[in-house]
Amino acid sequence: MQSSIVTKLLALLTIVSETRKPLTFSELVVKSGLNKSTIHRLLTICTEEKLITYDDHRKVYFVGTKIFDLVRNAYSGYDIQAVALDEMMRLHSLFEGNVTIGLPNGMEVVYLRVLESRRSMGPVQHPGMREPVHCSASGKAMMAFLPDKIIQSKIDGYTFKKYTDRTIDNADAFIEALAEVRKVGFATNDREEYEHFMGISAPIFNYVSEPIAVINIWTVDTLHSLEELTSWSGELRASAERVTRLIGGTAPDLETLRDR
Repeated sequence: MQSSIVTKLLALLTIVSETRKPLTFSELVVKSGLNKSTIHRLLTICTEEKLITYDDHRKVYFVGTKIFDLVRNAYSGYDIQAVALDEMMRLHSLFEGNVTIGLPNGMEVVYLRVLESRRSMGPVQHPGMREPVHCSASGKAMMAFLPDKIIQSKIDGYTFKKYTDRTIDNADAFIEALAEVRKVGFATNDREEYEHFMGISAPIFNYVSEPIAVINIWTVDTLHSLEELTSWSGELRASAERVTRLIGGTAPDLETLRDR
């Protein structure tokens, strides 16, 4: 009996959370397939526990504050670099490159952890180091999966500082690069900030499909070609997707990013 109630309660919460608009009692009955007395009993429990909120004016039900509290507490309780470490170590064992994890910080990426390659590549990336979004694979990987309007607002007035001959130095070229990242699911940096360093990066998403971190592999052109580096992208994306699932995240529907 208890398990049946729990199953029905979860089904009801799923319907309420997935709907695009608050639902009336009658709509919940239709969508759930449950009888009115069961729905009434479940709604009583949920509203008392603040899992569902009832709007007495419009006579509709929507997600309650307790759900957001639970999600916020869950997300504040994990360390993304600890969650991602197994996948970083997996990539480190597969490829001869440095593996890093980074977070967005304004129009920069800040690196939290670096697993150095067994082959020396010089002291370029280290924990705490920051890179501009326009000339780093990590920055492009995170920017690409923001809604178009947010991207535009972020680059309005942004200075595309040129570091090498390959640095993206204008907004139109940057937006074009982000469109390619969306298409293939990962970003590249082909010696755009430093003359000999190349990288690939894939995003990690949270439960509302926002890019909150990136896993990055980088190397130098004396050891690997860009073609070889990008051939590693399948494993990189798989690792980023696993970390996304571990934290309860989902990748965004690309259609929802356009003109939002």
